[in-house]
Amino acid sequence: MTVGECMKREVTAVLPGTTVCEAARVLVERHVGTLPIVDANQVLLGIVGVTEILTIFLPDFVALLKDIDFVKDFGALEDLEPKDVPEASTLTVRDIMKEPIAVEEDAGLLRAFALMKKHNLRDLPVVSKDGKLLGIASPVDIACGFLSTWAENRSHVQ
Repeated sequence: MTVGECMKREVTAVLPGTTVCEAARVLVERHVGTLPIVDANQVLLGIVGVTEILTIFLPDFVALLKDIDFVKDFGALEDLEPKDVPEASTLTVRDIMKEPIAVEEDAGLLRAFALMKKHNLRDLPVVSKDGKLLGIASPVDIACGFLSTWAENRSHVQ
């Protein structure tokens, strides 16, 4: 089975000139954690995750995350309000995007899963041979691909 067979085809992507404020709105409205950045031809240029967006609005909290995994109760931190960041209305996703790590739609599930583990990705963009965004795969999508094949094989045996 290939990643193209189990990926999500409906992907929320934004253009490089999208402001950070608008990207935050898109994340909330679409309830996604990863935003691929594409050009007008849908060619994948970069990627922005919810962590990069949160870092702009809650920089102190995100900085603390690395050191407080042992804290059971965040207390007053739970009441933190996102900072009013005036530059977020002019800062674009092009300014904060990362180089994308992607696979072509005919990549095997093991390759896709290995890339996700190696680069600690929550979502993996799937592209065509010419780099156009076709879909996105999560670890759950990939696991379901594996398990569906296993389940089919098991049903034939019994």
